[in-house]
Amino acid sequence: MKYLYPVALSLLLATTVHAQAPDSPRPASARPVVQLTQESTVIDAGGGPLPYPVWRQMLAVGEYKIQPAPGSSAAQPVFQVVARTPEEKAAYLAKLPPPKESPFFTNGQSIAAFKMRDMNGRKYDSKDLAGKIVVLNFWFIGCPPCRAEIPDLNKLVQQNAKRDDVVFLAVALDEHNAIEKFTKDHPYEYALVPGGRYIAERYGIRSYPTNLVVDREGKVVFHAQSHPNISAFLQKAIDDVK
Repeated sequence: MKYLYPVALSLLLATTVHAQAPDSPRPASARPVVQLTQESTVIDAGGGPLPYPVWRQMLAVGEYKIQPAPGSSAAQPVFQVVARTPEEKAAYLAKLPPPKESPFFTNGQSIAAFKMRDMNGRKYDSKDLAGKIVVLNFWFIGCPPCRAEIPDLNKLVQQNAKRDDVVFLAVALDEHNAIEKFTKDHPYEYALVPGGRYIAERYGIRSYPTNLVVDREGKVVFHAQSHPNISAFLQKAIDDVK
């Protein structure tokens, strides 16, 4: 089975960047326009080459920006990925449109009952979770957008650490051993549910990551897929539940 994941950076491939030789300044209106594509030459801050999957993932959560590299020209365009300042990141995220709703859920629907067991053997039964807010993430290790959002999802857990009415569950397609190996280098603070393929299939999920928030009555109040500012929208959904 082939799994799909949305690419939050698809707009980048249609982005145009003004390239200008440093020794021949021109008015902004006269600058040649260079299109950024998967085949573009992209380097890191130290000048090393970056393949498309790598720089695409670096840009996925707004930590980095892309700009013409020093010495780039319209004839030989080169782009460079550089870190955003905290202020630049905040401004960038604030301008983004909200994430699109996933095609697998609708707001207000009652989520089908579930029973899960996490990596530590703890059981989660939707009946026992009545009265709590449940935040679900469906993901798998081989999905770049899934991995890219983990640091922000960890911050989301930390922001709600003092609340005992919010439960975070990450349902992975991968099995226990693979997740255990992966999280040694990539900590994930959600309760991790291995072997969750059957759960994802029950809900008809076919692209990843898929995130949703379920209210105290078991109804979906938010559902979306990959987005550079997904944690902010998840937090808002949590806060809006009475």
